[in-house]
Amino acid sequence: MTKPEADPITRFNTIWKVAFVLALLLGAYNLWSFFNSSRYQALCGASYWELSRAQLDGCLEQKQNLEGK
Repeated sequence: MTKPEADPITRFNTIWKVAFVLALLLGAYNLWSFFNSSRYQALCGASYWELSRAQLDGCLEQKQNLEGK
């Protein structure tokens, strides 16, 4: 006994849903990346992706010092 083929409309809708979820996740990541990177650019003059962990921590300390004053 062979397995019946999925309805083409159902298969298309499934593919569409998966593509939509992937696009949503990628868009959310790009939005997070933009705001995160611009924050460090404003504080330290460098992108989040260019700094080491110690430099990132220094930028956060700098931010805390600015907020405290």
